[in-house]
Amino acid sequence: MYRTIHLLCSFSTALALAFSSALSAKPKNSDLVFEDFYELEPFQVVGDEIPITVFARSGGDRRYATQFAHKVVEVAYDTLEKSPGPGLVIIGKSGEPHPITLLESFMAKAKRDGAPVELRQIANELEESVSKWREKIDFDMGDDEGEEEMPIDINKLIDAFPIPLPHMAAQLYLLAWELDFDPERFDLRLSELTADELKQQNFQEFRWIFYLPPKNTLNKVLKEVLPLAFDAGNLGPVKRALARAAIATIKPLIKDAVEGLRKGVLYWSVLSANEASFNEGDIELLASKYIESQMPRGKILGSDKTERGIEWTREQKAKNREYAKDPFVVLEPATSFDPKKFAPFFGRYGDEGHRNKRFFEKDGSYFWQEGDDDPIEYLPAGELFFVSSQKDITLQFIPGETPSYSKVELRKGRFRHTFNRLFETE
Repeated sequence: MYRTIHLLCSFSTALALAFSSALSAKPKNSDLVFEDFYELEPFQVVGDEIPITVFARSGGDRRYATQFAHKVVEVAYDTLEKSPGPGLVIIGKSGEPHPITLLESFMAKAKRDGAPVELRQIANELEESVSKWREKIDFDMGDDEGEEEMPIDINKLIDAFPIPLPHMAAQLYLLAWELDFDPERFDLRLSELTADELKQQNFQEFRWIFYLPPKNTLNKVLKEVLPLAFDAGNLGPVKRALARAAIATIKPLIKDAVEGLRKGVLYWSVLSANEASFNEGDIELLASKYIESQMPRGKILGSDKTERGIEWTREQKAKNREYAKDPFVVLEPATSFDPKKFAPFFGRYGDEGHRNKRFFEKDGSYFWQEGDDDPIEYLPAGELFFVSSQKDITLQFIPGETPSYSKVELRKGRFRHTFNRLFETE
């Protein structure tokens, strides 16, 4: 017994000494470089190893980022039917600014009077990237039953959302990191920044780079935002209790929805980095379908979200292939036509789930009207075709068994729908 205790004590002492030596050998913070926080977290899918590198400052953050990335990349791999290429996931640290703050500061500096032309061009490129990202995170929290949206301003959640980082945006993040994200030092650094510095090759080994906010960011944001959304004001104790109950009910749904959207943004980013495999329209629809598959829609989904994402994106891929067989083509207005031949087209059209439409002529011009909306002018583009004056929508009238036309197909970009003729007797 004594020998066992003695051995355990000796082992503990040796372990403590080894741990102490390891600590003393570890570089001080000032000696660390960005790559010191890299760790390769490869992912195996159908025998292929996908090289994913994670930048994290703690074990918990690294585990979360790794698990998060692996789930999304599994769906992206299925969509692409190949590896999406090497990627870098940067998970932020609590208290550090979101990259959108850094990008907006840079864009403001680069667009000031007298700024170098090259920096202005880079700022314009990054601004376009940020605009696409903002469109992605402006999502609908309502459900399919037409209920009201969640009482929350999406802009107040901005710190909780991830963002893809083009290589030059990642370079900006690196510069801020080297300055400990000190706003004054970073602002001064931006004043001296050159285009060549932003074009350095620090991230060229990665096909896609993705910033993921710390996992606890959403909790902090919701703690501030939700009480405002359910502001009880001067309500009595009963209604105030109901407001607190509403927050408790909705918070898990919002967290689940935001987590789904966070994954959707990564999926969109990975596919966009592999744009040679799909065109932009395909990617937008695939990303929207994946995000939709992850939304709670009134209840939190189970643990099969990855399988659900694969199933839904496969369905969208099939639709994309069908679309590719007969893509939307912008028609040119006809230079000559016989107005008398268009008379059978005039009338009402409709379909279940859509507002009624009307095609009519007024003062020699032709119009398509949806419900009570303002009529849109259309120009003849052939015997059966019309194109909107903005050249973004086409109408094709389809003959019926009678002299009038029984259907009309409306097409716009990726959308097409056929409406039936509604005769006055209906």
